[in-house]
Amino acid sequence: MYTKKILLLLFLILIAFWAGAQSGSPADCVVKAFSEWGEPCEQCHIYDGYRRDFSGTYSIELKNTCKEMVDVKVAVQETSGNWRIFPMKTLVPQETMKAFACQGTGKYLYWARRMDDTEIRMPTDAEIITEYRER
Repeated sequence: MYTKKILLLLFLILIAFWAGAQSGSPADCVVKAFSEWGEPCEQCHIYDGYRRDFSGTYSIELKNTCKEMVDVKVAVQETSGNWRIFPMKTLVPQETMKAFACQGTGKYLYWARRMDDTEIRMPTDAEIITEYRER
């Protein structure tokens, strides 16, 4: 009788632990792995006289730290207040993605969902531009 109670208790603890592990947010899987100011960027065309100037370039690298694939959409803010928006990308475990702003503020936003979760809708570029314009 005592053994049955212990086994039942262990079983319930394992179920609770498993349920808690499954309920984590996909956004928790995505972490900033690296960021840098002034990194040369081929897509940025800011000039100081006749030389390209990368001093205002802000780049960020986000990493998927979970064991499942996640879809990630990133926006990085320019000094004009506009957001440079990057297309949604699926990251496999431990994969990174890079985003940048040519004249950055250092602010960035990202949205994440499990790859197979089609019920969660990612914001459109127009929604990001209008919703976060002044932030």
